[in-house]
Amino acid sequence: MKYKLPKVLIAIPTYEGKNYCLNEFLTNLRNFTYPKHLLDIYIADNSKTNTNAKMLNKKYGMKVFWKDYTGSSVFEKMADSHNQLRRYFLESEADYMLHLESDIFPPPDVIEQLLWCRKPIVNALYQVFDGSWRTPCIALNDKKHELHNEFVFHTTLDNFYHWYIDGSVKQTFIAGIGCSLMKKKVMQKFQFRDNPEEQKPPDTWFAEDLRQAGVKNWVHTGLLCFHWNQEDWGRHFEFVEYNKSE
Repeated sequence: MKYKLPKVLIAIPTYEGKNYCLNEFLTNLRNFTYPKHLLDIYIADNSKTNTNAKMLNKKYGMKVFWKDYTGSSVFEKMADSHNQLRRYFLESEADYMLHLESDIFPPPDVIEQLLWCRKPIVNALYQVFDGSWRTPCIALNDKKHELHNEFVFHTTLDNFYHWYIDGSVKQTFIAGIGCSLMKKKVMQKFQFRDNPEEQKPPDTWFAEDLRQAGVKNWVHTGLLCFHWNQEDWGRHFEFVEYNKSE
């Protein structure tokens, strides 16, 4: 019996501030090795005006959603952008959604690698912060390694991640959603949200909702993406030069 490859939607949240790596990002996207006839691409743009969305549509032929988020908080518009991608996915014929931030550069076979994991939701690794503090975007939900002697629990890997990244697929609490493959049955049950009373990004609430429902969140520790985070996460890009070998 032949295995039928699933259809995959590449869902991209973005805004005009990410355009410093737009051409490189789209080039990397075109180099994906997964069969092109099984891929669809949809963008949710939360820029202040619709100028960027129009540019993405006219210049690059992308399908783009945009709406006016005036008066919305950053986390509120982020959650809504993610939910617009979710809505499109649920209305589409795609079996999986690859939620991909527009400054994340996965390897060309990222979809094949994540499908190989055979998990309802699985993430690729990428790093945040800068310089010597460059660290995987991972939170382990109050678990620490046996060699840690500190009294407090470490919920993040920080600089102590070498024991963790061994190429295997592991359960985690948060791995960001910058490069995350989600099966349709997961997205049917969960949406993205924010809470004005407790300021946390939507991916944190999403991970918490998964945990509360008993749905395991996984990360492929052998799949590292380059994160070109020029404008955020404390990156001193005027002093530190990064390259895609990180």
